[in-house]
Amino acid sequence: MNYLAKGKWILLIFFATMASAGCALFAAGAGVAAGVGGAEYVHGELKQVYAAPMEKAWNASLATVDELKMKTSEKWTDNQDQYRVIKGKTKEERNFQIALEATSKDVTTVKVRIDTFGDEEYSKKIQEGIAKNLKK
Repeated sequence: MNYLAKGKWILLIFFATMASAGCALFAAGAGVAAGVGGAEYVHGELKQVYAAPMEKAWNASLATVDELKMKTSEKWTDNQDQYRVIKGKTKEERNFQIALEATSKDVTTVKVRIDTFGDEEYSKKIQEGIAKNLKK
């Protein structure tokens, strides 16, 4: 009888843990989709997910490039309009690339790279500009 009682508690704890983990994962996913999730800086590239369709994120990226007085040398879109890229030079003559990927109809991932090895602070400045322009 004692083993049965212990088994019930173990199952109760297991299901409570799983339920709370699921809610936490859902809440984290909702935060990222809303554009409030943290940016991820990996291998010289700063990645941020925005709750915005591709066209809106594209226009916000172009506006940020203009505001920061960056010069574009290349802009392109893939055939299905799932991926777009802006390349050029910062006003300090450093290479930059902003790559946008449509994650879904209303979610776009924006990746920023400065030079070959990246510059986290400058990349943050660009991502902040994009976020600001998305609010307009």
